[in-house]
Amino acid sequence: MSEKYAPFEVEPTLLYEKDTYQIVAGKAYTNKDEKFCIGLKSNGFPTNSYLIFPPQLNLDLLRNLLGQNGAKNDEIIKYIKIITE
Repeated sequence: MSEKYAPFEVEPTLLYEKDTYQIVAGKAYTNKDEKFCIGLKSNGFPTNSYLIFPPQLNLDLLRNLLGQNGAKNDEIIKYIKIITE
């Protein structure tokens, strides 16, 4: 994997940050049909690369992040609204 690989079209929105990893959301090159994708970025990954979660997990993942220590609840709620529209 290239160190310059970045699956998101623009800088993704930070949804959750804990110790050595971040969970972000944004429009990805790889999933053009989806409104947004959720990605995991870890210190163990190369620079600017993310593990993209399958779209079927988005709603459950966002609901589970709500209220957690390190969660950006306002941003999470925005993405939950996008899914449920």
